Amino acid sequence: MKLIFVTTNPEKLAEAQLALAPFGHQVEGKSFPFIEPTEGTLEEIARYKLEQIKEDEEIPIFVDDSGIFFESYPQFPGILTKRIFQLIGYKGIDKLLSGESRKAYFRGVIAVKWKGKIDVFHGITSGRIISEIPYNLPKDLRFPFDPIFIPDGDTQVLGNMSLEQRVYYSYRRKALEKMGHWLYSYQK
Repeated sequence: MKLIFVTTNPEKLAEAQLALAPFGHQVEGKSFPFIEPTEGTLEEIARYKLEQIKEDEEIPIFVDDSGIFFESYPQFPGILTKRIFQLIGYKGIDKLLSGESRKAYFRGVIAVKWKGKIDVFHGITSGRIISEIPYNLPKDLRFPFDPIFIPDGDTQVLGNMSLEQRVYYSYRRKALEKMGHWLYSYQK
């Protein structure tokens, strides 16, 4: 089945293609000029994005939204992950977590619209922020937490892993696979 993933991020598209290939789905990327909300939950934001798209609903179309959450600061930075990182960078993250728990988790949602219905699927990847964050990392990375986040069950940061290794731990993959199962059962 053909699916449309509304994203301009080639790494996210590659991950979706890898995660959904076993279900026989072909994923194409498409851009869309979303109005990004600055409040709400991940689920609400993903639904809002889909509601902005007026497309042929015979082809499932999906979006994602995600954030990192620090155990020491419940619900933070969450939906503001990108904005907070742009404001404080690695130095600010290090200072924020100084003397606090370094445990963190990524939480993401995939929202799919098909035949007039929107469904949402969730994924979580738990781990921790490294204890010594190098401040000389480039701030313009597509996934700025990858060089400083170690997923539970591993000893290396996501940024040092191959695509296949990152996808293994990925919250996005977990949500995509749930969507893949749902679409497969819905087709029957």
